[in-house]
Amino acid sequence: MKMPELLEHLPAVGHLLGRKPGGREDIMPRRDPSITLPDFHAVPLPASERRLGDGRTLIVHHPSPRAPRGPGLTVMSYNILMGGERQEALLEYFTQLEAQDRMPDVIGLQEAGVPMSVLLASRFGFHLVYQGSDGDDGTRLVNGKAYLSRHPIVDAAHFTYVLTDAERQAAIARQGQAGELVEDRGVLWMKAEVEGRPVYFYNVHHALGDPGVNAHNLHQLNALVRQREGVAAVVLGDFNANTAIKRGGSWLMAHLHPQQDNDTDTIEEYRLRYGDLHHVTVGDRGVGNIADPRLRHELHVLEQELPETVCHATTVRVRLADHSLTTPQLARAELGAGQVPKGSPAWLRLQDVADCATLTSLPDSHGVVHATGKRFDNFYATRSLAPVLFEVDRSTESSDHQPVVAHYRFTGATPAKPPRSS
Repeated sequence: MKMPELLEHLPAVGHLLGRKPGGREDIMPRRDPSITLPDFHAVPLPASERRLGDGRTLIVHHPSPRAPRGPGLTVMSYNILMGGERQEALLEYFTQLEAQDRMPDVIGLQEAGVPMSVLLASRFGFHLVYQGSDGDDGTRLVNGKAYLSRHPIVDAAHFTYVLTDAERQAAIARQGQAGELVEDRGVLWMKAEVEGRPVYFYNVHHALGDPGVNAHNLHQLNALVRQREGVAAVVLGDFNANTAIKRGGSWLMAHLHPQQDNDTDTIEEYRLRYGDLHHVTVGDRGVGNIADPRLRHELHVLEQELPETVCHATTVRVRLADHSLTTPQLARAELGAGQVPKGSPAWLRLQDVADCATLTSLPDSHGVVHATGKRFDNFYATRSLAPVLFEVDRSTESSDHQPVVAHYRFTGATPAKPPRSS
């Protein structure tokens, strides 16, 4: 194990990974303006093709919201692809969720546009929080994020991450192209009332294309989360980094498990199992952003405050295209048995199930959809929210990401109800 990898797991070692006291660690993301609108008809439609918004956070309370499933809290995170590009499939998926009584209480969307966000909220009985920026009038584009909530919304705001022009230009030079690095990134925060308790939600869509910028994003998220003053919280969204990878690992240890009978949680295991795969919809090349120890360090900091749900949930499962359910353990056992030819379509599907991957690839020239092994979409929650379920839903093809669902139960005493007035 290399020295930076050892250091990234230890507290208070940011300066050893290249951060200086009084530097970036003191920078907080910028809070953008929020407005509450009287109804869905009052939501302004931006002029751009994507219709991402004007940078204000919009809050709309549904006049007759449907009741949460309860008890506890069910949350979904879903990157819906370019504002809901596959509209018909997306609406069909939400209709199935409602018909099967599987609709979550709170849904965090990424790559959301105003029209689809309003349509989903109004049709399926959700309150709405939305923020995005078209990048007009000298501002930068901010890809749309939204909350659909059946729990009452108390407050909401978007916090845009601070990135200097020099840092942005240096990242573009490293990548060799601008790509998504010209966009600003941030976190959409919401305070909701769940079973009489305040709960904070942090919906993220972090930078793709440069691990240093991604690490800066996560560092500012961590600073924001630390200000919550003990309130129960869930961090969710598209991290644009393979959060399944925990450490670098070694070539030798990776090759001691040739039958893939364990999960892929090191860089060397990933390289052995997935190689340098790169398609339009698998994010970054190969293991990607997560290879940077600065990024893994920030993930460890986040996990100290909010443990990763998939690692602690009572049940971890994957819903397949036919709606049947399986588990990563069953997939690993099948892979380890050696009966499925490596590289075959069945093998590729099993490998993504084994690693709870949430990112899918486009078919290659032979029509094969490759395994990605990338868990870009994830949940982290405070210990006051005990994770009961973590599910990757592979039953829909309405995006290049898979929806992920988590269910939590509250720990501790139930808040006392206020006395009735006489």
